[in-house]
Amino acid sequence: MNISVFPNLNSSYAQEICNNVVDILSSLGVNVVVAPNEGNCFANIEPYISSCDIAIAIGGDGTTLNIAKATALKGKATLGINAGRLGFMSGLEKDELHLLSKLVDGDYETEKRMMLKAELVCDGKPVGTYHCLNDAVVSRGDLARLIDIQLTSEGRIVTTTRADGIIVSTPTGSTAYSMAAGGPVLSPDNSCFVITPICPHSLMNRSIVLSSDKTMTLSVMNDLNNNSFLSLDGAQLIQIDSNTEINISQSQYVAGLIKLKPDNFYEILNKKILERRI
Repeated sequence: MNISVFPNLNSSYAQEICNNVVDILSSLGVNVVVAPNEGNCFANIEPYISSCDIAIAIGGDGTTLNIAKATALKGKATLGINAGRLGFMSGLEKDELHLLSKLVDGDYETEKRMMLKAELVCDGKPVGTYHCLNDAVVSRGDLARLIDIQLTSEGRIVTTTRADGIIVSTPTGSTAYSMAAGGPVLSPDNSCFVITPICPHSLMNRSIVLSSDKTMTLSVMNDLNNNSFLSLDGAQLIQIDSNTEINISQSQYVAGLIKLKPDNFYEILNKKILERRI
């Protein structure tokens, strides 16, 4: 078995966890390779993804998210080990590394997580295609001015809102920015999109859930002194204008997150998020 390990060295205990993971897996006869990085930046992950059977991400949810997306493009799965603050997407905590033997024995489940595809069209011409595991977010620029956002599906208007922005998330992303903006929490085994406005100029602030077999189009209108941006999984940031359309649909790629413990989604939700508020 070949396993590639991706430690985010900006996360607490990541180096220590990485060393322990390598020692444990090596003792179990696994060929382990650690991807070099500076801080949380991996220079070139493609060779490490292509050559491995399983990837291990050591860090917070951002690290797991990025590695899980990369492995999804190759049809492979990722195990997240929490070295961050929340680790909601992680399959193990730092004191549970003894469970890595189950990984070698094949005694684990792989959760399938739907992804979304965002296609940018400018002046009628396609300019880029992106695949997201959490969300695609349209937001205003630096100025504290609202933007007008229209969402259509199958040629019909779904919603028009004046707001700081709008979030289109997957069920996986429903516990991230969407939840912080007041959106519903969905179990990741659902197949749908959640559309949540960000600080809308309205007395009503409600999310909309749309089936994942629908294609939707986002467009924005902002004044001459303001800019709008598209953010993809909180990483890639692209400036857009009123001549840009964003077509969102379900991606053909599916992310696989490895589970070594029997906890279900709601138990993890209570443990990681709800109990921390008490």
